[in-house]
Amino acid sequence: MAKAPTVITAGIVVSGRIEGAEDIEVFGAVKGSVHLDGDVFVDEQARVDADLEVNNLTVHGILVGNVTASDAIELASTARVIGDLTAPRVIVNGGALYRGTIDMGDIEDEIPGESKSSRGKSARGSSRSSRSAPARAARPEREEPKAAAKPEPKRPSRSRKKAPEPAPEPEPVDDVGDDDDEPELPKAAAKKKVAVKKRS
Repeated sequence: MAKAPTVITAGIVVSGRIEGAEDIEVFGAVKGSVHLDGDVFVDEQARVDADLEVNNLTVHGILVGNVTASDAIELASTARVIGDLTAPRVIVNGGALYRGTIDMGDIEDEIPGESKSSRGKSARGSSRSSRSAPARAARPEREEPKAAAKPEPKRPSRSRKKAPEPAPEPEPVDDVGDDDDEPELPKAAAKKKVAVKKRS
């Protein structure tokens, strides 16, 4: 005959470490840690703030903590769970809210022909192939367009002023006068003296 489970009724709060080899049904609240060689049931109105190590866990209420189960973990549609779950089987029903990670063991053990050693060899082979792969040629950097050089303003050329040429000297000119209009007097007439008498 199976033993009756231990029941934590509504309104009861258990704080601390729970250990044993019996099943527990929680309708109240549990705070601390639970280590059982048995199953745990959490009611829809219950709350558990603890890390659990059990055989099987069924959650209908609130659970905050990490869980490790040797058989299975099931989250009902009304479950609200925050924490990491580790078990060979994890069942999350539609409507359940969950945040955390799920670890269901080494998947290599369930795949024929796949083992950790072969996975390690393939990883080493891929690392070697990646080392021997030629490095990609570096892309040439884009040259930025150079700004057009501004033309330098032209400086006015300073031309040397030529020294003024000296004015030509005036040619010697004969006595200026209207000699051409007056007839030349004979030399004898020029020498004669003319006496002029005044009338009294």
